[in-house]
Amino acid sequence: MKTMTEKTFDTVKFFRQIKEKLAERLSTMTLEEQKEFLRKVRDGEIKIA
Repeated sequence: MKTMTEKTFDTVKFFRQIKEKLAERLSTMTLEEQKEFLRKVRDGEIKIA
């Protein structure tokens, strides 16, 4: 049986936090603003984490 070691990084928790941040920001934007925002995120101009 394996012993459990404490995680230093929890991937699920991290991505849930990112999803919540994105949802909060995108909820007040129009479709065009959302497209521009997501383009900037993909290009690295805006950091989410």
